[in-house]
Amino acid sequence: MERHLSLIKTDYQELEKRVFPRFPFGFMIFKEASGAKMVFEVKDISLTGMQLSFKDGTHDYKVGSKIEGELHWRGINVSIKARIQWVREASLGLAFDSSISFEEKMRSFLSFDNIVSHIKPLHKTDMSIDLPNNLMFWLKADGVLDLYVWEHASAGISRFQILMMEHFIEWEEGVGLKTGRVMTQRDLDTPLSLEDEFVFQIDDSAVAEKIEMALGVVRKISDDHLPTDAKEFLIYKLGG
Repeated sequence: MERHLSLIKTDYQELEKRVFPRFPFGFMIFKEASGAKMVFEVKDISLTGMQLSFKDGTHDYKVGSKIEGELHWRGINVSIKARIQWVREASLGLAFDSSISFEEKMRSFLSFDNIVSHIKPLHKTDMSIDLPNNLMFWLKADGVLDLYVWEHASAGISRFQILMMEHFIEWEEGVGLKTGRVMTQRDLDTPLSLEDEFVFQIDDSAVAEKIEMALGVVRKISDDHLPTDAKEFLIYKLGG
């Protein structure tokens, strides 16, 4: 439990850290349009930007550089123009060059229906992924959504977390709802496990807009991916 829930105190804001299992690959990619035409995996994405990871060596991008290419997600393509906001080894943070038409395309690309259509129930996968014993359900839509549902050692849901774009929503028994924003994400790979460490800036109080966003997705998840009783529990705790 301690590895997955820890508090970081600063003089300016309350940050909390979580460690989650990580799926070894994703299907959302960004293909560079010029130069070496590199292919990046999209680690996370929002309406305003995205984080990319380059798995095949190094790149020459610097902070402030411009980058163009296409975002691909299982048959859906969006042309992207962006500027590099930060660089950390093989990872890049991009801010999109926005326009009204581009924003409309991204809102469609990141719509509830499109996200739900791409969800994979990783708790059912036959891949040899080292999952925590008390993780009941793990649903993932590449770079956009991760939903974790945890159980007590005896029985019953003890907590759940939803990472949706840059937003964080969590319910824990005895604590209630929290919301926040993803500040950093880093790999914690070992020979036996693939994990990500997230640091979140926690909101002073739960933000209704983030909770409504989470509800919008949870309501659309099929019973094949999340059993009805578990889905109804999440909806109830989210106030739906």
